[in-house]
Amino acid sequence: MAPAELEPLARELDGLRRAAETALATLVSRVEEAGAHRRDGHRSVRAWGMAACNWSLPESARFVKAGHLLARFQSAAGLGVAQLHALAAVAANPRVAEHLDEAEQLLVGQAAVLDFDDYSVLLRRWEAAADPDGAHLDHERAHLEREAWLAQVGVKAYLNAHGGAVAGAQLKEVLDAFVHSEFLADWEAGVAIHGEAMSVSKMARTERQRRFDAVVAIFAAAAGSGVLAGFEATINVLCDEATLENALVKALGGDPEPLDPNQPHRCETSHGAPLDPLDVLVAAALGHVRRVVLDSAGVVVDLGRKQRLFTGALREVLLALERHCFWSGCHHPPRQVDHVLPFANAGPTDARNAGPACGHHNRWRTRGYRTWRDPDGHWHHQRPDGTELGWRAATPETSP
Repeated sequence: MAPAELEPLARELDGLRRAAETALATLVSRVEEAGAHRRDGHRSVRAWGMAACNWSLPESARFVKAGHLLARFQSAAGLGVAQLHALAAVAANPRVAEHLDEAEQLLVGQAAVLDFDDYSVLLRRWEAAADPDGAHLDHERAHLEREAWLAQVGVKAYLNAHGGAVAGAQLKEVLDAFVHSEFLADWEAGVAIHGEAMSVSKMARTERQRRFDAVVAIFAAAAGSGVLAGFEATINVLCDEATLENALVKALGGDPEPLDPNQPHRCETSHGAPLDPLDVLVAAALGHVRRVVLDSAGVVVDLGRKQRLFTGALREVLLALERHCFWSGCHHPPRQVDHVLPFANAGPTDARNAGPACGHHNRWRTRGYRTWRDPDGHWHHQRPDGTELGWRAATPETSP
């Protein structure tokens, strides 16, 4: 079967799966409402589900939450399975209950138009805005419970650590830089042996091995070996003005009005790690601030100064705003910013014509594929035969 035939078949089967998931969750909700589970002595409807269908406890609990959601939001029937359970988990938070009804159109509507990863981000931001105290306590708990240990067990050593999001973002930035250094070392050594025939498959170490060696190099650098001398970690923090101002008023002892959870809010690293606005406030006081203005589709319209090429600050911001490649289904981080409409075809060098892509798909789309972004900021890709790639082909969109 051709790719254009396989995808509709997959969506047809997924539609049956969605209908079955909705029907099961609705049944669980009605069993609970009627108390039918108690007729066989089950203490809860979760136990009934485990007995009736051999579900695991977490799976049964997810159906209970989904049933509660469907009982409240009839419009949620038919959502994708992952979207249904993600929204149900948020709706189960008792501290956001007062905001749920007014948010139905936003939370249910966006599930049908966003990629799942982006929808998860929207849910996380909405929940944080609807329950700011709970979000702050989560960050505080993560910081207070921070720990790290290194254990020697037989011939293996185990290093483990966990802590707050801000510290984690710093660690990731440093680790990624060292991993890249190890990659370059392997590549240069391979070129010396294989010349132009060198490829990733011929590297001396695997990705996992290089990551461990990078950790060792970090410890060695801290001990004074001089590895990556002069390297300074840079953490890009993305925070909207309203959230930052709200945190500032709180820090000064004020009692600001709660943020509207149905308005877009953002407080996270460029890698998508959520941050406490109070931590970001401190970072803004101690670090450097760069103004970046986005339009409603998430496109950079002002960087504070003009740029003619996808280099320097403009390139850095464009990559920071995109956590993964713009190709449908690809979740590799973007490494390149290229012209969506090729420069050779009079494509302008500006943010609206910038496509953040991984190296593989940046090359792949030159095989006759066309790429465009719709008015809502969503990416679309058209095959050489004129059919559209990905699940958005089944949604009504405007062609370029």
